[in-house]
Amino acid sequence: MRHVKDSLFKRWHTLTASPAKCGQKWDRPYWREEGAYQDIPCRSCPEFDSGSTQCSIPFGTPLRKCVVASIEAHFFDCSGLDCLEIGFGRFKLAKNLILRSGGTWTGIDPAQPRDRKAEKGKGGFGVAASIPFPDESFDRLFGIQSFEHWGQRAAPGREPSDYAECLREVARVLRPGGGVYFDVPIHFHGHEMFIMGDLKRIESLFRDGGWLNVQLQRWRRDYEPLAAYPPNRTVLKEWPIEIQSYPTSMVANTQASASVWLLTITAQKPAQVP
Repeated sequence: MRHVKDSLFKRWHTLTASPAKCGQKWDRPYWREEGAYQDIPCRSCPEFDSGSTQCSIPFGTPLRKCVVASIEAHFFDCSGLDCLEIGFGRFKLAKNLILRSGGTWTGIDPAQPRDRKAEKGKGGFGVAASIPFPDESFDRLFGIQSFEHWGQRAAPGREPSDYAECLREVARVLRPGGGVYFDVPIHFHGHEMFIMGDLKRIESLFRDGGWLNVQLQRWRRDYEPLAAYPPNRTVLKEWPIEIQSYPTSMVANTQASASVWLLTITAQKPAQVP
């Protein structure tokens, strides 16, 4: 029954999400600067209900609640932008906000039938390593809980992709000055650098690739006064397959103490020199 209720709340929220209301909530600094990162502790997040000491988003796991909040913070104003989503799945909140705020949405997903051709304004088959669109086709490219899977070892039916090659492909289809947004779970699943929370390694993908204005936001890393969200048994079974580059002791310590949180990454393709 709880699953059905969650599903109904999620569907209603997605159908009724308003760019204007999201803008009223998120169009202001909602983070605190922590060195090179921006932190959004639960206690100071705009979605935190201090009266009931809980997140006001009425559906989803703690991670999913952060995903919803971050989407609303980053996609409430996409006026005039051509946006490409990689790994669009069934969750349409970002798509709806893009369209309602005056942008256009296109999606590619490796789970789509191969004969479903990707076209501007529609969803179809495609992968990050070979995006089926011409150079400089989009103003913005994003992935909601998909970036961590590009290089995943425990991915049935496909070989892991190389992140540097994929990001070069991403840059190819972006117009000069275009931006990217990715959100990923930390201490959950996917490529080992996300499981281990190796932010320097993650950030280096973009800095070494020549991206500008690279910004990492850490949602729910500081979760108090809410409860911790430890990784579940299903994803823990994948850790030995994924993790190859970190000492066993470090992996054991991470598993013993980890609480899952959300990392968002934004960056900009350099503009062409006149």
